[in-house]
Amino acid sequence: MKRSDINSVRQALERLREALEADLRVLRPTTACGTVPTETNLELVAQIESDLARVDAAFQRLQTGLYGYCVGCGDEIELNRLRADPVATLCLGCSRRVQRRASHC
Repeated sequence: MKRSDINSVRQALERLREALEADLRVLRPTTACGTVPTETNLELVAQIESDLARVDAAFQRLQTGLYGYCVGCGDEIELNRLRADPVATLCLGCSRRVQRRASHC
């Protein structure tokens, strides 16, 4: 992956992190201000926290040089896929295999 591509992905990850943190700032006061949080709010907070963990993991892979490589097969993840989903950990082929297996359950 070229340096310019890595910088572009890093910026996308930073924007994604900022957006997720902004969403948490909106949702958390609802759960912390004495009102009983709805199940939906709790689920949204949990999902956003999970998404933030995926962003943190992507930053960690960037730092270690493992970013952009599929955890399934070790091949490079397609750049367009990373642009569409900067936290992707699977190449398109492995992602399809996982989806097929999940649909058979």
